[in-house]
Amino acid sequence: MHLRINSGFTLIELMVTLAVVAIVATIAVPAMSDMVTRSRTTAAFNELQGLVGYARSESAKSPGESVLLCSSSNGTGCTGQTDWNAGWLIARDVNGNGGVDGGDTVLKVMGALSGGISLKVKTGASSNFDTTSVSLVRNGAPAGDNQITFKLCDSFGVSESRGVILSVSGQARAAARDGSGNREDHNGVDFQC
Repeated sequence: MHLRINSGFTLIELMVTLAVVAIVATIAVPAMSDMVTRSRTTAAFNELQGLVGYARSESAKSPGESVLLCSSSNGTGCTGQTDWNAGWLIARDVNGNGGVDGGDTVLKVMGALSGGISLKVKTGASSNFDTTSVSLVRNGAPAGDNQITFKLCDSFGVSESRGVILSVSGQARAAARDGSGNREDHNGVDFQC
Protein backbone atom coordinates (compact mmCIF):
# COMPACT_ATOMS: atom_id res chain seq x y z
CA MET A 1 0.00 0.00 0.00
CA HIS A 2 1.30 3.36 -1.03
CA LEU A 3 0.15 6.51 0.67
CA ARG A 4 0.11 9.48 -1.55
CA ILE A 5 1.11 12.72 0.21
CA ASN A 6 -0.03 15.96 -1.37
CA SER A 7 2.19 18.92 -0.83
CA GLY A 8 0.64 22.34 -1.20
CA PHE A 9 -1.58 24.82 0.53
CA THR A 10 -5.04 24.07 1.71
CA LEU A 11 -7.72 26.67 1.18
CA ILE A 12 -7.65 27.54 4.89
CA GLU A 13 -3.87 28.06 4.89
CA LEU A 14 -4.14 30.29 1.81
CA MET A 15 -6.89 32.40 3.43
CA VAL A 16 -4.88 32.81 6.64
CA THR A 17 -1.80 33.87 4.65
CA LEU A 18 -3.79 36.43 2.65
CA ALA A 19 -5.32 37.80 5.86
CA VAL A 20 -1.86 38.26 7.41
CA VAL A 21 -0.58 39.98 4.25
CA ALA A 22 -3.63 42.30 4.24
CA ILE A 23 -3.08 43.24 7.90
CA VAL A 24 0.61 43.96 7.35
CA ALA A 25 -0.19 46.02 4.24
CA THR A 26 -2.74 48.19 6.06
CA ILE A 27 -0.11 48.99 8.67
CA ALA A 28 2.86 49.44 6.32
CA VAL A 29 1.32 51.54 3.53
CA PRO A 30 0.46 54.62 5.67
CA ALA A 31 3.82 54.45 7.42
CA MET A 32 5.57 54.26 4.05
CA SER A 33 3.55 57.22 2.77
CA ASP A 34 4.54 59.30 5.82
CA MET A 35 8.18 58.34 5.31
CA VAL A 36 8.05 59.41 1.64
CA THR A 37 6.47 62.78 2.59
CA ARG A 38 9.10 63.44 5.26
CA SER A 39 11.86 62.43 2.85
CA ARG A 40 10.56 64.84 0.17
CA THR A 41 10.38 67.68 2.69
CA THR A 42 13.90 66.98 3.93
CA ALA A 43 15.20 66.90 0.35
CA ALA A 44 13.42 70.20 -0.45
CA PHE A 45 14.84 71.78 2.72
CA ASN A 46 18.38 70.63 1.92
CA GLU A 47 18.04 71.94 -1.63
CA LEU A 48 16.70 75.26 -0.32
CA GLN A 49 19.66 75.64 2.06
CA GLY A 50 22.09 74.84 -0.73
CA LEU A 51 20.49 77.28 -3.15
CA VAL A 52 20.40 80.11 -0.60
CA GLY A 53 24.11 79.45 -0.04
CA TYR A 54 24.67 79.47 -3.81
CA ALA A 55 22.87 82.83 -4.14
CA ARG A 56 25.01 84.25 -1.31
CA SER A 57 28.22 83.09 -3.00
CA GLU A 58 27.13 84.54 -6.35
CA SER A 59 26.48 87.85 -4.59
CA ALA A 60 30.01 87.78 -3.19
CA LYS A 61 31.51 87.28 -6.66
CA SER A 62 30.20 90.65 -7.88
CA PRO A 63 29.57 92.91 -4.86
CA GLY A 64 28.38 95.78 -7.09
CA GLU A 65 25.51 93.72 -8.51
CA SER A 66 22.60 92.20 -6.64
CA VAL A 67 21.44 88.61 -6.88
CA LEU A 68 17.68 88.18 -7.18
CA LEU A 69 15.61 85.27 -5.87
CA CYS A 70 11.97 85.30 -6.99
CA SER A 71 8.96 83.11 -7.63
CA SER A 72 8.88 81.99 -11.24
CA SER A 73 6.61 79.49 -12.94
CA ASN A 74 8.25 79.92 -16.35
CA GLY A 75 11.95 79.91 -15.38
CA THR A 76 12.72 83.05 -17.38
CA GLY A 77 11.36 85.88 -15.24
CA CYS A 78 9.71 86.75 -11.95
CA THR A 79 5.97 86.06 -11.85
CA GLY A 80 5.14 88.17 -8.79
CA GLN A 81 3.48 85.30 -6.92
CA THR A 82 3.70 85.03 -3.14
CA ASP A 83 3.46 81.24 -3.42
CA TRP A 84 6.82 79.91 -4.60
CA ASN A 85 5.47 76.33 -5.05
CA ALA A 86 5.24 76.66 -8.84
CA GLY A 87 8.99 77.31 -8.99
CA TRP A 88 11.56 80.03 -8.44
CA LEU A 89 14.81 81.28 -9.84
CA ILE A 90 18.11 82.91 -8.95
CA ALA A 91 19.37 85.63 -11.30
CA ARG A 92 22.09 88.24 -11.43
CA ASP A 93 20.19 91.55 -11.37
CA VAL A 94 22.71 93.84 -13.06
CA ASN A 95 20.59 97.00 -13.00
CA GLY A 96 19.12 96.27 -9.53
CA ASN A 97 15.50 96.79 -10.59
CA GLY A 98 14.21 93.66 -8.84
CA GLY A 99 13.25 91.88 -12.06
CA VAL A 100 14.83 89.78 -14.79
CA ASP A 101 15.29 91.76 -17.98
CA GLY A 102 17.67 92.20 -20.93
CA GLY A 103 21.07 92.46 -19.23
CA ASP A 104 20.34 90.03 -16.42
CA THR A 105 21.51 86.42 -16.28
CA VAL A 106 19.38 83.60 -14.88
CA LEU A 107 21.77 81.50 -12.79
CA LYS A 108 19.52 78.68 -11.50
CA VAL A 109 15.92 77.63 -12.04
CA MET A 110 14.03 75.47 -9.54
CA GLY A 111 10.94 73.65 -10.72
CA ALA A 112 7.66 73.18 -8.93
CA LEU A 113 7.72 71.54 -5.52
CA SER A 114 6.11 68.11 -5.40
CA GLY A 115 4.19 66.15 -2.82
CA GLY A 116 2.14 69.01 -1.38
CA ILE A 117 5.18 70.95 -0.17
CA SER A 118 4.78 74.73 -0.07
CA LEU A 119 7.44 77.46 0.02
CA LYS A 120 6.71 80.98 1.18
CA VAL A 121 9.02 83.87 1.98
CA LYS A 122 8.87 86.69 4.55
CA THR A 123 11.10 89.76 4.77
CA GLY A 124 11.76 92.42 7.37
CA ALA A 125 9.08 93.32 9.88
CA SER A 126 6.24 91.98 7.71
CA SER A 127 3.72 89.87 9.58
CA ASN A 128 2.90 87.77 6.48
CA PHE A 129 4.75 85.34 4.26
CA ASP A 130 3.84 87.31 1.14
CA THR A 131 7.19 88.25 -0.40
CA THR A 132 7.48 87.76 -4.17
CA SER A 133 11.22 88.40 -4.51
CA VAL A 134 14.33 89.16 -2.49
CA SER A 135 17.70 90.64 -3.44
CA LEU A 136 21.08 89.87 -1.95
CA VAL A 137 23.88 92.43 -1.99
CA ARG A 138 27.31 92.93 -0.41
CA ASN A 139 28.52 89.39 0.04
CA GLY A 140 25.12 87.77 0.48
CA ALA A 141 23.40 90.25 2.79
CA PRO A 142 19.70 90.93 2.13
CA ALA A 143 19.00 94.27 0.41
CA GLY A 144 17.60 96.93 2.73
CA ASP A 145 19.11 95.21 5.78
CA ASN A 146 15.96 93.08 6.11
CA GLN A 147 16.12 89.58 7.51
CA ILE A 148 14.51 86.89 5.35
CA THR A 149 12.72 83.67 6.31
CA PHE A 150 12.03 80.90 3.78
CA LYS A 151 9.30 78.57 5.14
CA LEU A 152 8.61 75.03 3.90
CA CYS A 153 5.39 73.26 4.91
CA ASP A 154 4.00 69.87 3.95
CA SER A 155 0.88 67.79 4.68
CA PHE A 156 2.00 67.30 8.30
CA GLY A 157 1.51 71.02 8.90
CA VAL A 158 3.39 73.14 11.38
CA SER A 159 4.77 70.19 13.36
CA GLU A 160 7.08 69.20 10.49
CA SER A 161 7.67 72.65 8.97
CA ARG A 162 11.20 73.76 8.17
CA GLY A 163 12.78 77.11 7.47
CA VAL A 164 15.92 78.95 6.46
CA ILE A 165 16.61 82.36 7.98
CA LEU A 166 19.01 84.83 6.38
CA SER A 167 20.28 87.47 8.85
CA VAL A 168 21.02 91.10 7.97
CA SER A 169 24.71 90.18 7.67
CA GLY A 170 23.88 87.38 5.22
CA GLN A 171 24.44 84.43 7.54
CA ALA A 172 22.04 81.56 6.87
CA ARG A 173 20.69 79.25 9.57
CA ALA A 174 17.88 76.77 10.01
CA ALA A 175 14.75 78.09 11.73
CA ALA A 176 14.92 76.99 15.37
CA ARG A 177 12.17 75.65 17.59
CA ASP A 178 11.00 77.64 20.60
CA GLY A 179 10.35 76.23 24.07
CA SER A 180 6.96 74.90 22.92
CA GLY A 181 8.49 73.06 19.98
CA ASN A 182 7.24 75.47 17.30
CA ARG A 183 9.52 76.75 14.55
CA GLU A 184 9.95 80.52 14.54
CA ASP A 185 10.65 83.05 11.80
CA HIS A 186 13.29 85.79 12.09
CA ASN A 187 10.87 87.93 14.14
CA GLY A 188 10.31 85.15 16.71
CA VAL A 189 6.78 84.45 15.46
CA ASP A 190 5.62 80.82 15.31
CA PHE A 191 5.22 79.30 11.86
CA GLN A 192 1.68 78.74 10.61
CA CYS A 193 1.04 76.25 7.81
